[in-house]
Amino acid sequence: MKFRVREKLKYMFLGGLLTLTGFMLGNMNSETTAQLGYETIDKLAVRELIVRKDIRVMSDGMDPRVHISWDRNGGRVVTYGPKGKGAASILVAEGNGVLTTQGSKEKTGASLMVNEGGGVLSLFAPDGKAKIVLGIAEGEGIAYLVNKFDEARVLKP
Repeated sequence: MKFRVREKLKYMFLGGLLTLTGFMLGNMNSETTAQLGYETIDKLAVRELIVRKDIRVMSDGMDPRVHISWDRNGGRVVTYGPKGKGAASILVAEGNGVLTTQGSKEKTGASLMVNEGGGVLSLFAPDGKAKIVLGIAEGEGIAYLVNKFDEARVLKP
């Protein structure tokens, strides 16, 4: 029985010594980097993915392609064109849903919004101002056009 206890104590001492040596060697250099940059994985299969921050899909040239984000007010999905120019986005916030498109100069081209009161479709000019608006307000349909002097003309049914 004494022999087994002595043998076990030797192994425990050897293990403790190796652990202490590893700890000391690991802490000698404080500038150790576990991973630098990005890792490329060619194929990934996931049954369930839980993400706590934004999801970004980038091209090979690191141009944005898709951005999924959310906060306490709602969520957003944005898709981008070549070289990150132009976009289409879907936004949901506090009972409102908005679908927008942007051109290469980041100006909104069209917007479709739906809320509790109805919906609004807006078409925008290159200067970023809404020129044609179709919508529902207080249960009634409304449409108006805006001319180059920013004067609105309501179209009546």
